[in-house]
Amino acid sequence: MSCQICQKSESKYKCPTCRINYCSGDCWNEHKTTKCEPPPQPMEECKKRTEYFFETEDTVPLEKLELLKGSKNLRKILENRHVRHMLTAIDKSQNATEAMKAAMLEPIFVEFADECLKIVEPETGRS
Repeated sequence: MSCQICQKSESKYKCPTCRINYCSGDCWNEHKTTKCEPPPQPMEECKKRTEYFFETEDTVPLEKLELLKGSKNLRKILENRHVRHMLTAIDKSQNATEAMKAAMLEPIFVEFADECLKIVEPETGRS
């Protein structure tokens, strides 16, 4: 992901408050001159959000994400504290791509990812 401050370099860091991606000390210093706020809590965000802040070609439509809430299989997997810990670690990681690669080495996390894909992309999900 590219730096959300300069849009020139690959981001290496995330603001601990607002989670914006930045690449260097210069961009961090520029970011500190603006007022940043923490992102909304997940449940509040689900209830209020009607569009994404930053969309990519891989962004899953919000309507499809809503389908995840109704999955009993997904709820069962999320009862596993280890899965929840891995998700938190990915979210807080300076390099989410690497954290995701590491999590995908864990069979329970692969089961979680597969279940999500079955719901949001049933035609292309892994079997």
